[in-house]
Amino acid sequence: MEEKTKKKRVQKRAVRKKAKATESVSVAAVPEVTTETKKPRKSSKVKSAANATKLNKRKLIVPLPTYEQVQLRAYFISERRRKLGLPGDESHDWLTAEQELRDELKV
Repeated sequence: MEEKTKKKRVQKRAVRKKAKATESVSVAAVPEVTTETKKPRKSSKVKSAANATKLNKRKLIVPLPTYEQVQLRAYFISERRRKLGLPGDESHDWLTAEQELRDELKV
């Protein structure tokens, strides 16, 4: 049994060596691309950096309130609304709670 496994290992090694030999030949046959032919434009780098800062200024990353925070705020808004007898419903309370929490998190 040991001889069979040893033969299999030897065969696998031979296959690996052949694969490595063919890889090295195929890699050597591929022509290399030199960096001299491709020169980056200076103006494109400047423009991309300027665009990146404009995008960062436009995108204000505002943390969103959690579900539990909105739920609690909406509960208190609905309690206040019912106590004062104001018109409205649960969805309006929820939207108002989300808006209030977003405004608080922006500051």
